[in-house]
This record gives sequence, C-alpha cells and structure tokens, in this order.
Amino acid sequence: MLCGFRHALISVRRSDMLEVVATGGEGVGEMLGSALPVKVLEREMDGADRWGTLLRFVPHERADAEALTYSYIPDLERVDHEDSWHPLDLLAAPLYDDDGILRGLLSVDVPVDGLRPGQVQREVLQQYAGVARSSVLAALEREELGERVRLVTEVRELVRRAVGETSLESVLEACRSAVVKAFHASGMWLSAFDSDGGTSTTWYSEGAHDRPRLEELGALPSDLARHYWEDQYVAHFSRTHRSHPILSDDHASILLDFMERIDISSVLFVPIGAGAECLGFLVLARESEEPAWTEVEHDAALEIGRDLGRAVANARQLDGERALVNRLRELDGYRTKMMNTVAHEVRSPLTSVVANLELVAEEKLSAQGRRSVEAAIRGAVRIEGILSDLLTVAKVSDSGAAFDPVEVDFLRVCRDAVDEASSVAAARSITISPELPEESVHVDGYLDELHRVVANLLSNAIKFSDEGSSVVITLAVCGDDVTLTVVDHGLGISSEDEPHLFREFHRSTNPEALRRPGTGLGLVIVERIVRRHGGTIDVRSELGQGTKVIVSLPTAARASRRGGS
Repeated sequence: MLCGFRHALISVRRSDMLEVVATGGEGVGEMLGSALPVKVLEREMDGADRWGTLLRFVPHERADAEALTYSYIPDLERVDHEDSWHPLDLLAAPLYDDDGILRGLLSVDVPVDGLRPGQVQREVLQQYAGVARSSVLAALEREELGERVRLVTEVRELVRRAVGETSLESVLEACRSAVVKAFHASGMWLSAFDSDGGTSTTWYSEGAHDRPRLEELGALPSDLARHYWEDQYVAHFSRTHRSHPILSDDHASILLDFMERIDISSVLFVPIGAGAECLGFLVLARESEEPAWTEVEHDAALEIGRDLGRAVANARQLDGERALVNRLRELDGYRTKMMNTVAHEVRSPLTSVVANLELVAEEKLSAQGRRSVEAAIRGAVRIEGILSDLLTVAKVSDSGAAFDPVEVDFLRVCRDAVDEASSVAAARSITISPELPEESVHVDGYLDELHRVVANLLSNAIKFSDEGSSVVITLAVCGDDVTLTVVDHGLGISSEDEPHLFREFHRSTNPEALRRPGTGLGLVIVERIVRRHGGTIDVRSELGQGTKVIVSLPTAARASRRGGS
C-alpha cells in the first residue's frame, strides 16, 4: 500500500516504449512486462492537471481512448462523494532525467478511502515520486553502465581475435561496428604509422558522415599520439574539455574548428602502440557532448588502443614479410631468367666449337697436338654439361611454368637409372645393390625429370664413394607415399656444408670432395624437381661415414585424390 493507494506500478523506458518492471498490490501482477508507447503517454500528459512538480492527474472524462487500451482498469465500487475516485482516473508521475528526457513512470490507483487525494496526501505522494525518480535513474544508469562494460569487453575480445588478421583493414572490418556501438559513438577513424614514416587512415561511420580530411591538421594528431602514448593518456576533447597536456590554445582552436566542419562535438583521442613504440591513434567521435565520456570508457579505450597496437604491429610485420617475399620472388625470377638466357646463348657457339674440335681431331696431329685437342673437347663437353644443368635448374625453378603431370611407373625409372649407372660404377669397382619391389609403383609427374632425380642421386653416390665400396638404392611404398632411398659409404658431408646442399653452385669445403668434378647443381636439381612433384627430400650424412638421401613422393592415387578435392 503506497500512501493510501492499493495499486502501484513502476515503468522504465525501453526505446520508444514504457515497460512495467515493478508492481505493488493485488491483481496488478499481470501487468508486469506490459508496455505503453511513450508517444501515447506524452499525449495524455499534455492534457493532465499538474499536482506539484512531479504528479500529473487525468480525470476520467479526459482519459485518452488509446491509453485505456494499455491500462489496467480496476473493478471497484465508487463511494458517494464529490471527490469519489473513478476507475478511469489516472494519477502518475512521469520520471524525467536532468536533460528532460522521459526515463520512467510511477502510477498509483485505487485509493483506500475511495477518494481523490487531498493536499497533504499529494505532498506525500510527491516525495515518494522523487524517491522513485532517483531509484529509477540510478537503476537505469547501472544497467547502461553494465551494458557498456559488457560491450566494451566484447569489443576487446573481438579486437584480440582480430589481431591475427593479415591486414589492418581486416582487423577493423572485424570489430569497428562493435567499437562504435560500445562507445555510443557516431564514427571512428584510425591512423596507423607506416614503417617508412607515412600514415594510413581508415574511417568508419554509422551514419552518412564523410571521411574526415585529417591532412588538414598536419602533424598535430601524430605528435599528440606519440606524447600521449608515452604517458598512456586518453584525451576527451570538446569545447568544454579543451585543455590537455602539450596542447596549446591555438592548436585546440584548430581542432575545434575541424570538428565543427565535420559535425562532431566530442571525441575520445586514444594513442595506439606496442611496447614503447607509438603506432598511430584511434579517434571515437560523438555528434553531441552528451553523454559525457566516462572513466570506464577512458580505461577501456586505452586497453583497446594497446590491442590495436599489437594488430598494427602484426599487420606491419606481415606487410614487410610479403614485400620481402615478393622481392625475393622477383630476384629469383630474374636469376632464373638470366641463367636460362646465358645457357642458351652460350650453348650454340659451344656446339660449334665442339664440332670444329672434333674435325681437327681427325687431322694428322702430333701426339702433343692430339692431347691438346682431346683436352679441349673434354673441357667443352664438361661446359655443355654445366649448361645442361643450368637449363634444367631454370626450368624446374620457374614457379610460373605449367605443370601437367602424367602417371609414371617409378619402378621402371629406377631400374633404367641403375642400368645406366652400372658401367660407371663398375669402372671404379663400386657395386650398386638395388632393393626394388616386384610390382609397379606409380607416381604422377614428368618421366624425364623423375629419371633425372634417380640418375643424379646415383651419380653423386658413385662419385663420392671409394673404389670397392657399395651403393644401395631402395624403393618402397608406405601408405600414400613412395620412398626412394640411396645410401653410400663414401666421403660424407660435414655439418658446415649441410645447410648449403640445395644452394646453386655450392661446393663442399672438404678438399677431398673438391678434387672430384662437379657443378654443384646436382642436388639442387633433385630438390627442385622433388618439390615440383609435391615431394620432400631429406639428407642424412656424417663426414667420413657416408650419406643417405631419402626422397618421398605422393603415389599417383594420392595425387589424384588431392587434385580432385
């Protein structure tokens, strides 16, 4: 029972509706959760009698027909009195905040004595209405603050998850709408400092605002950001909050004029960075100075600035890595093209030299002359081998070249390579021991390139083995992989040389190995071909103990499944 009334309702504003959130008295519990349009109440209040500063009374004869459809009408017996309470009478206190915005409503009904309240009762009701106003406004403020904290927390989580994005634009795409909503802002812009000293800016607005032309402000925002990041300071800037560290009155006026031109009244200026380095700034904008920026928003914005700083640092690093990769690709393409051009240009005249030397060799020559011609032919043939290797490296290193593999019997490839290498091995009393399966082993690729892989590995194994030793070549199928293994017991490879095995023209630091002829391209060609065919290569060696090379390639069945997926 409230001040002599049996029923009482408290409603709070939700957007354009007033929702009943608390009831008192029997029979009105069913009203909990019901809603009344704000415009309907305001229309009814326009015709109400003012009973003090808060109370409004609408007698039944002036009751709004639409308002009655949302109302609880009690079933009561009227008393025989000139001030008798009518079931359609309305006594309520609209609850406004300090800015005159309707935030809630207190209404009472069914007086205990059946009469409209007198002056004393009205004054008591007025006091209760004041208490209700304070309670409703405090509850709404707590509710809004809780919602703001929740939204800001969600935004921070979004920003943190977005740190892994590959570009700053992607980071903002993932969180900018939530940032603007969480801070009740009309828009935001973020300026990130480039590694080369420039600045890139991204703008986002919920409305029809144009992108702000920050270049009009020159270096002022960047200078402020660097100082404020050092102090971990967030600046709430507006006409009523224009004094901030290192910001002169002239600069404050420039900022205010700029904000006025883009219809912004208040901003939260947030430095962003990582570690000791300032990487840019975030600006959250509002069209009005109200609501004022809270301490919770200041703290949350600084945390978001740190999170965005990590995102900027990450995006900058990725940009640098992409640029480096592209540059290396360009250099590699240039090197490949140069090798290809040089090899082609030298090959034709070299062929002519060899042909002429062979003609000279058929002439009558002294013993010394014949030895000289034969040495020249051997040298020219060796150069032809180097050119052939260069052309092969250029071919298998070209990432833009088409690769249309066909099914190849890798067992046949291995057998052919063993047959070809046998005579060279026999000349040095080296035994080749093949451990090959009986059934065919199929992979997808180019026959000539796969043959080059096996031939090069056998050639290397024989070249670096001592006379009388053995070379073992094994082929096996394990699941979806084909494994080729070539093992020798020769010179081996030092730990210093192992990291450079697949680098063009690398020659061993072992003097004994250097005495054996080679271009330094054999393993390079093998590695490029294997990688081009979707495989891997692993070299295991110990100086003086020999070398094991393991090549793994996908079976034709696995390659077919991968191509069709």
